[in-house]
Amino acid sequence: MLKDILRDLINEKDISVASLARKTSVPKTNINSWLQGASPNIEQLYKVAQFFDVPIEYLAFGKQVEDPMSKFMDKFHIHTGLYEISIKKVTPKKNVKRKHDK
Repeated sequence: MLKDILRDLINEKDISVASLARKTSVPKTNINSWLQGASPNIEQLYKVAQFFDVPIEYLAFGKQVEDPMSKFMDKFHIHTGLYEISIKKVTPKKNVKRKHDK
């Protein structure tokens, strides 16, 4: 699984294994061994995932695992947005006299 995904990403990016190794500081021999089916070092795999801008779960397992924080952050942004809207609605305009102001 990893070997196929990694090979596809390398081909899509049109990058050599040697160049990938230099840019990620992961030894070329390790990347080549992954392409042959060897198990990766998780720290090195993380560097490669960052380089390709993919979740490490996708690189390792071939599927994207939903980030549990994404649901929270979506709700947080909605809540923040509603809060900002409510502040804008209740903030009185300047120089407007209200009935109870004298």
